[in-house]
Amino acid sequence: MSAMRSRAVLEGISLMAPASLRVALSRWENGRLRPDEPYATLLTTVLELDTAPDVDTVIVEEPCEDTLFTVLSHHTDSLRLLDRRLGAPFVRRQTASHVSALETQWQRSAGADRRDVARALADAATLAAWQDFDVGDWAAAGRHYGQAKAAANRAGDPALLAHAVAEHAVVLCEIGYAELALAEVRRAEKFPSLPLLLRAWLAATRAQVASWCPGEEATVRHALTAADSALAHAVSGDDVALPYIALDEVHMDRWRGHVLARLGDPAASVIAEEALRRLPEDFVRARCAQVLDLAEGAAHAGEVEQAVALLASACEQIASLGSRRLMSRHDGLLRRVREMETSGV
Repeated sequence: MSAMRSRAVLEGISLMAPASLRVALSRWENGRLRPDEPYATLLTTVLELDTAPDVDTVIVEEPCEDTLFTVLSHHTDSLRLLDRRLGAPFVRRQTASHVSALETQWQRSAGADRRDVARALADAATLAAWQDFDVGDWAAAGRHYGQAKAAANRAGDPALLAHAVAEHAVVLCEIGYAELALAEVRRAEKFPSLPLLLRAWLAATRAQVASWCPGEEATVRHALTAADSALAHAVSGDDVALPYIALDEVHMDRWRGHVLARLGDPAASVIAEEALRRLPEDFVRARCAQVLDLAEGAAHAGEVEQAVALLASACEQIASLGSRRLMSRHDGLLRRVREMETSGV
């Protein structure tokens, strides 16, 4: 029960009182009752049960234009584009409302429609969770990730589940649970029938998360190599079937520049600068993050004036986006650079 409570804290889930939970656990164990959400997901994780949907039920394909899933996903995609260009605060409330509406619709649906709604809900809830995280609301992010994972399980969609698990791992590593986060990404990579584009994204995520773990530089570099290999062999059309994944050669180089900057690798700045030059203008938040990567690379190289200039150039744009995540990183880098100035490094 203590493991379940610890996990619930990470997921941002409120549990019933201890006495009630003991009774419920006894009933679940004896088979008298089946646990509902979020308890089913918590038990699956704590007991390390296989959460991947049955391979026989999995079909990852380009959606047809007339499916309910496609219709529902159009709204999610619009919210995703607004988030990318204008920032999470601008669209976060709309995304949360969309998630709530999909949850209600799932309760009312049946048959194939029910699965379509669950798939749309998994994608939308993951987007909502990332927006929560970007503005610093970790508790809401945990709840939305739990909702996304539950919906992906309902839909029997391992791709959506892997995406939610691994993206949540990024959040976990940045709030102090790096080793757990790395284990979660590795768990997601074991799910069956994942498209190569998603496998590339998962490997790159593993590299990013591992960069937060002491002594894992070899893991970081191996994961980047694996991501390159998977991306090179990705099937045409995966990007359409996986609208929640933005990954091509430019984005891969952007990711590589970020991870190598965290390692203090001198090659990071050249890679990040070239990626920034090629990155489309509508990826506003991503471009700000890339400038921070350049500043971090300059700081590692002892180029204090260059680092200060880069941080100054990013500050106003980050503030306009309302990204507390990026502003926190900016402020941390600025403190570090100011200390370098003071010490004469």
